[in-house]
Amino acid sequence: MNCGPGGKPELHERLPNTRETDSRSRSERSVAGDFSGKDRNHHRGDTARMAARILLPVLLVLCLGAVATGLYERVCGDAEPRKQSNEIPQQIPPNPSKRAAGWLIMMRNAAYGWADTPNAILALQLANDTWFNKQDLSSQLSVKQMQIELLSKIARRGFHLKDVPTGELSHYVLALTATCQNPRNFYGHNLLEAIDRALFHFPTAEFNNFYQFSQGVLAICGAGAPVKPRLIKDLAKGQQSDGGYPFGVDATAMAVLALSCVEKQRIHKHDKAEIKSVFGQAVNYLRTQQRPDGSFGNQHNTGLAVQAMIAANLEPATWRCPDALTTLTRTQHQDGSFGQFFQTTVQVLPALAGKTYADVNRIMCEMAPIMDEDEESFLMTEYDLYDPDEEPNHYVSNMTVEYTIHSDFHPNVSASIEITVPSNTSFIDIMDLAAERDERFRYEAPHTKWGHYVSTIGEVREDHDEKRYWTIMLDPDISIDEGIDHFIPDDGDHVIFRYRKYD
Repeated sequence: MNCGPGGKPELHERLPNTRETDSRSRSERSVAGDFSGKDRNHHRGDTARMAARILLPVLLVLCLGAVATGLYERVCGDAEPRKQSNEIPQQIPPNPSKRAAGWLIMMRNAAYGWADTPNAILALQLANDTWFNKQDLSSQLSVKQMQIELLSKIARRGFHLKDVPTGELSHYVLALTATCQNPRNFYGHNLLEAIDRALFHFPTAEFNNFYQFSQGVLAICGAGAPVKPRLIKDLAKGQQSDGGYPFGVDATAMAVLALSCVEKQRIHKHDKAEIKSVFGQAVNYLRTQQRPDGSFGNQHNTGLAVQAMIAANLEPATWRCPDALTTLTRTQHQDGSFGQFFQTTVQVLPALAGKTYADVNRIMCEMAPIMDEDEESFLMTEYDLYDPDEEPNHYVSNMTVEYTIHSDFHPNVSASIEITVPSNTSFIDIMDLAAERDERFRYEAPHTKWGHYVSTIGEVREDHDEKRYWTIMLDPDISIDEGIDHFIPDDGDHVIFRYRKYD
């Protein structure tokens, strides 16, 4: 007996055939005693078939057990499932990851994309890091379709990356990185810079939960770019007393995935004790959410939570890894999907392969960043984000701009700062750098069809009833007709944001 494809038993011993058995000579059959030759053959055939009916279920269980053991070993190591619990199923369907990947491939549309193309590509590449390759035309077409979709989104928003939802942009960055593309130069667009800017302004009306925030941190980290220490502090501030984040398991699991990636960067500016504390509390929260059957809620929650626990590198037995996998795979449909839901299936697939979203930066690509273990630093030739504290690039002309905020109604609201940036930098980027260096310059600027409109600087918000608003001008009192997105100051300019009353 062998376990065939999918764990199906194959019997190489042939069962007796009545016609073959009955071909013996009449003299041989005459020794059958009280039974005629025909009755004796039927008796033997019935006996063999009865034995097969008894043995086949046993062999099937043994084969499925072998498949289950393979999955357990790949994801859970030596951890064993609990033997005595009516809540935990004792069998696992065959080849769950291959079947889920097969279902995803079947869901591909005529343009070789999906309802959520980057998430599908990310799941397929994590489950099989050779899925995207030069010899496979279909995977290349899918990646090309992803590029077309993202370019279309950028074009529909007037080619302003800051207007693409940060959650969507993070999906694309993770998928682009997983398929060996540089998100810092996506057809001339720096996707990492756009995510970093959005994280800096978190929270806003459109970007206000820690699931999206953590996903943005993970996208930057996965691309090999250094995660700024202030982002870790924001994660620490948002953590609740029980270690979780608002929206529970999903948001907390994504935070664990992001922090597990950051922890491996070993950047000297990071507060390692703070990372360890936030990370540990989040992991402990997830463990308290695990149910008796091993799940963390529904299939969607469980898929992401299993990824988080794998990324946390805990001893599998401490979070009942086999029970979680067995319960999860028991809900898989015959077609390979989980609940026939696209988003659930793409979230579960990496976990079944023993991979996580935090593994994106470990997929081998020619452009992957190089870690120098001796000096505990990253060599960021390809991906390094602009850092205002670094020495200026002497091959690029720079300009220095003085930026002042002043309120006619608040005596304590008055501050100035000098910012040095590359020439042709828009003023919104200068405002971002100023706000990062000095909290008095932090601002809110909701997006309108004319661009970003500054409504708040520091603690001072516009007042429609009193007709008080923030106004941008050049010193001493020259009005600026352009918005902060398009206004590009010259070297030596003094730009003032003044809070004043309009009659």
